[in-house]
Amino acid sequence: MSHFATPFIVVNLGCEMIYVIDQRLKAQNIGLDKSERVLTDIVTVLLHPKLLDELFIPQPVATHAVIKQLLQDISATSIMKLDDYSMSKLWDLMTMIFKWQLSVATNQNIFDISHRHLKCVANVVPQHFSKFILEQAIKRFESLAQRFTNDDYKCLHNTLILWFSEYHSKISVLLRLRLQRKDGTFSLPATVDPKVLQNLGENIYKYDNKKNPIEEYESRCADTNEISCLLGSIEKASSKPAVIELQLPIQFGSEGKEKKTMELARDTQFEPIDTNIKNKYNNDLTFTAAMPKTTQEDLLEMLEDM
Repeated sequence: MSHFATPFIVVNLGCEMIYVIDQRLKAQNIGLDKSERVLTDIVTVLLHPKLLDELFIPQPVATHAVIKQLLQDISATSIMKLDDYSMSKLWDLMTMIFKWQLSVATNQNIFDISHRHLKCVANVVPQHFSKFILEQAIKRFESLAQRFTNDDYKCLHNTLILWFSEYHSKISVLLRLRLQRKDGTFSLPATVDPKVLQNLGENIYKYDNKKNPIEEYESRCADTNEISCLLGSIEKASSKPAVIELQLPIQFGSEGKEKKTMELARDTQFEPIDTNIKNKYNNDLTFTAAMPKTTQEDLLEMLEDM
């Protein structure tokens, strides 16, 4: 199992979350100032260098519950409010669309999809938003890609497919675009518009003009995972604390210990950073768990030192 799956899951799902929120901000005619503030806050936290430092540490893939909570916490850093129901719908959208991308990616790998996600998010954020943070996130993935072997690619892909295997929701936008069948399975790549296949990771909603609706599946909003159900309220005035707290998908000690918590300043000025993966212990991509030594190993080590 790949020990680099967590950053791919968090960043790609986070980008899909941004697409959905941007679409709903426009559909509900939210004022430009508030819309820009929501998108700026979420992108800034999602791609914060300190958060990415932690995510790119080689580690076992985080659980579904942990990543869902992390992304919910990231969405809550804005002035937008999402209740549990809305977050559940948003989670279904994010996971199923990214799972669809992975399932039909024949000539592209996860790095291609991740790169396109980040490039397209750059088109969603306000023009005055500094693109430096997005460029640095892209460089992190590029740096990792240079170090990956064919086996690393295969291991990462298999880990991601396994991680998303439990999700089977039917999604309106996928149904309308004929990317998903009525039974919930995905359409074969050969039947999908080549333009869509060549651009996996871009904002899928730009293809969605709501033609050819699946009538029996769109009778009620609660049954469709339709994005019109998602967006919560926008605060009239911000009373957000100056510091953001995020629980990371990294756990120290034995099972049951609390997750590591990170504090981020809300108003952060970004400076150039080293985008290489930080690994104190070795220079390869191997993750080594800190396992206690046996009595026999301790004795052998003592004899070698004598």
